[in-house]
Amino acid sequence: MEKVRCPICERTMDQHGPKEWPDWPFCSKRCRMVDLGRWLGGTYHIDSPLKAEDVEGFAALADSLKPAAPSADPHREEA
Repeated sequence: MEKVRCPICERTMDQHGPKEWPDWPFCSKRCRMVDLGRWLGGTYHIDSPLKAEDVEGFAALADSLKPAAPSADPHREEA
């Protein structure tokens, strides 16, 4: 059995995966929210600048995505 540690509190999780740990890769909702707060607060950031091939890849991905299906309820107004 593989042991994995939560990246925030370093708690050991004996079994890993979303089935055993719904907040995977974190051990709890609290650790998940701490991580989100660090991203939103600027503690975590990505320093490398975007390259042309990155932007082209995003454009290709956006073109390949299908629009969301309309609601099955005919009386509901779509946003």
